[in-house]
Amino acid sequence: MKNKTSNIVLGLFLMVLVLLPFSRYSELPILILSIMGLIGLIKHSKQLLKNERFKLLSVMFLCYFGMVMLSAFDSYWQNKTLIVGVASLRFYLSSIALLLYLEKKHLPWIIKGIAVLITFWSFDAIFQYFVGFDLIGRSSYVGRLNGIFGEHHAKLGPVLALFLPMVMVFLKNHKPIIRWVVILAVIITIILSGTRSAWIMMLFTLTAYWFHHVKQRRFVLLLKTGIVTLILVTSLWFISPEFQQRIDRTVSAFDGSQAGLDFALADRLPIWNTSLAMIQQHPINGVGAHAFRKAYPQFASEDDVWQKNDGVGMHAHHWFLEVLSDTGIIGLLLFIFAIVKLIKFIRTHYNGDYSWAYIIAIASAFLPIVSTYSIFASFWSICIWFCGAGLIVVSQSDD
Repeated sequence: MKNKTSNIVLGLFLMVLVLLPFSRYSELPILILSIMGLIGLIKHSKQLLKNERFKLLSVMFLCYFGMVMLSAFDSYWQNKTLIVGVASLRFYLSSIALLLYLEKKHLPWIIKGIAVLITFWSFDAIFQYFVGFDLIGRSSYVGRLNGIFGEHHAKLGPVLALFLPMVMVFLKNHKPIIRWVVILAVIITIILSGTRSAWIMMLFTLTAYWFHHVKQRRFVLLLKTGIVTLILVTSLWFISPEFQQRIDRTVSAFDGSQAGLDFALADRLPIWNTSLAMIQQHPINGVGAHAFRKAYPQFASEDDVWQKNDGVGMHAHHWFLEVLSDTGIIGLLLFIFAIVKLIKFIRTHYNGDYSWAYIIAIASAFLPIVSTYSIFASFWSICIWFCGAGLIVVSQSDD
């Protein structure tokens, strides 16, 4: 019975990722896991209280829950902030289900499931690039390659970059030709996605893999990689007008003008300036978790480009600014405390390639120069939770 339950939990965990491109459907397996976690918490509370991973999970959840709920007192969108806080319980309870039922024998299957899915998404997106629609008939986001995620949001690149470390760990013991073909397919897809933060995340992962995993003929591999990269970038320059545009836009940051920098940053500067104004006026607990868009008009400058176009900045477009603007110094301190506790735990529970993959994934999402999605929004919070829960799960011990 326990073995059957464990397999169900494993399947539900992987289904979260499978359903990620299909709007809110990924919430369904999380909901089922949450119910299983709640039942498990009631039935096995004594066992869990002795479990070091459960203690870490509880501390990290309380930090996240605390930073959200403390920002709700004077939130500019109080209902939304409260919903974000209460909804975060699903991550905590579903993680408890993972801790209770997943065992060491499941760890390779998690990595394998992620790697197979990311590989499929990459080849599916490349098919879409040449045909105009993917294998299930979805067209892409305007001006970017978005594969199975469809035409509404440019999500494919950051997701592939986030889970690239798992793919590389899974392929480590496969034949070189398989490694090269799959990794190149993922890299090409990330580049064609047009999301430059995804490019940075990808480069970080590739560099980390080279330092950590490549022990022999390191510079030979580096030379081969450099040659392949040169050929790849040159080919994409002539094949993809969108790639040319992204490069041209990036280069404009170095023309010495603020306008050029703002153009290169896709009009991020007004959003960042507005977030700084929020931080200055609400330094203690911010304007409210996920309330950035509601507060934006009151803090934006008169010549704000987003306001002129009848829009607002949806979020701060940088996790550090978002934590400070949405949840203030209190939120930042709780965030730092959670990270410190996680680092201390991993130092004594490090589990080889499994831990490495999740650590690099999480680190890539929180690089200082990465601008991705809101950490309080459903989509990206699910991605971060998936990696964070995975890291705690793979940190197996005798408890």
